[in-house]
Amino acid sequence: MSDTIDKNVRLLAAIAYGEASTANDAQEIGGIAFAVANRCRAWGNKTVTELRSADPNYAYAWDGSNERFNKLMRTSDAEIAFNPGMQLAIDSAREAIANSGVDPSNGAFWWDGLDFKTRYSSHPKVRDGFKWTDPSHNLFDVPEKRRSVIAYWRVRNRKTGQVVDGAERGRYDSVWISTAAHGSTIFWIHDPDYLQATGGKSYR
Repeated sequence: MSDTIDKNVRLLAAIAYGEASTANDAQEIGGIAFAVANRCRAWGNKTVTELRSADPNYAYAWDGSNERFNKLMRTSDAEIAFNPGMQLAIDSAREAIANSGVDPSNGAFWWDGLDFKTRYSSHPKVRDGFKWTDPSHNLFDVPEKRRSVIAYWRVRNRKTGQVVDGAERGRYDSVWISTAAHGSTIFWIHDPDYLQATGGKSYR
């Protein structure tokens, strides 16, 4: 049987299947698929394959060590059709790429699983600063971490040539804000105040 599953659909499905918990929760798998597809769309309409090349550290599942990711990538179309969890991931990937239906991630570009709890003290999002937009997103019962930052425009001193702080550009108290939570996965975007204060890109 020829392979009829598009390679980007398969890759996205494998990410969602591999990153989600083994419960095969439709909202969790669908949310991860949408988060990836959302970031692809925001980042110049990249394909999932192009996103992997542009940001190889984006997803843990595709580093070769995730059994569920690897299994879906090598499973034939016919076998996938008889595996409810894998077929769910394929269907979710197709919907996410087409941007059809409801987005369970609520517009997210990133997500975290159980490691957000187990690596809490050293987790990058905790170091950056994060906050919950809804208490229900706090799946692992951990406190949010805010940090007040004032960002300034960088200007060049005409006399000395040195680049120094100029006028205030903006203020923020978190880099990350939650958008949704399903199964064992929390979904995130950048705080709009952070983006405004730093001139950062929503997808980077």
